Amino acid sequence: MDIVGAYACSHAGLLISRSDDAPAAQRDAIYAAFAEMGRAIRAAKPDAVVLIGTDHGKIYPLTHVAQFAIGVSETAEGIGDADLPKCTVPIHQSFAQAILTGMIDEGVDLSYSEQSRIDHSFVAPLMLAFGDDFPKIVPIAQNCNMPPLPPLKRSYEVGVKLRAAIEAGPSGRVVVVGTGGLSHWVGNAEQQQFRRRPAGTRLGARSPGMTIDPTGPINEAFDRDFLAAVCAGTTNAFLREWDDERLYTDAGNGAAEIRNWITLAGLTNDRPARVLAYEAVSEWLTGTGLVAFS
Repeated sequence: MDIVGAYACSHAGLLISRSDDAPAAQRDAIYAAFAEMGRAIRAAKPDAVVLIGTDHGKIYPLTHVAQFAIGVSETAEGIGDADLPKCTVPIHQSFAQAILTGMIDEGVDLSYSEQSRIDHSFVAPLMLAFGDDFPKIVPIAQNCNMPPLPPLKRSYEVGVKLRAAIEAGPSGRVVVVGTGGLSHWVGNAEQQQFRRRPAGTRLGARSPGMTIDPTGPINEAFDRDFLAAVCAGTTNAFLREWDDERLYTDAGNGAAEIRNWITLAGLTNDRPARVLAYEAVSEWLTGTGLVAFS
C-alpha cells in the first residue's frame, strides 16, 4: 500500500452536538478545515482511510482494555455516543487484515475485533469531513482513556511500525488520519481521579459518572507549542520534555489523545506539517485543531 496523505485532527463530539453554541467565526473556521481535509482526501483517491482514534470506555470497557486494537470486520458500527447518530461505516477488510498481520510481524501485539464498533473519535471526524458519504476505513483504536496508557514514545514507535506494515501490504492507496486532543479536561475532579486509580481497582467500584459542563478550560499556549512542534517536524524532541503527569497537569486528561497525533508523526518520520485550523473553543471544551502532513 502507498501512503498518499496524512492528517491529524481533534474529534470531540461537541463539535457537532454543540455546533450552534460556538462563536460562528470559530465554528466556521474549523468546519472549513474539515471540509478542506475531506476534499483533499477525496482528491488523493485512496482505497481506504486508516483512522487512528481512541475509545472512551464504550467499546473496550474495564473488562478488557486494549492498548492498540484494529477492526477487521466488513463494517464498523458507529455506536451513537456523544449525541451523534448511529451509523455503519465500511471497512477495507483486506487492508485491515494485512495491517494486522504486518503489525504483529513488526512486534506490535495488536488486539483485533471481528465485530468492529467505533465511537465518536472516529465518527465525528468522518461526519465533518465527508458528511454521510463515508470512505472505506481501517479503524485502529489506541488507549488514550484508562491508565496505564502507552508511553508517548511507544505511540511514536507504533507509528513507525504502522508505516512499515502498510508499505509491506498489498497494492493500493491509503490516507492515514490520527484523531484526538488537543488540551481539554474531561469531567470534574472526582471523575478524573477515578480514571487515574490503579488498574484493578475501578471495575465494580462506584463510578462517579460523567459531567459535561457548558464551557471548559483550554491551554492555548500548550496547544500552539504542540502544533508548532508537529509542524516543524520536531515531535520527537517535544516528547523528551513531556511526560504523562505534566501533560495531565498542564493540558488536561483529554490531552492524552495527542498520542494519536504522535503516532502520525512516527508514521511520517516527523515530516513537517501545516495547520489547517486551530481554535480554542471553550463551548466545545477543547482546543480544536487540524494539520496536514507534507
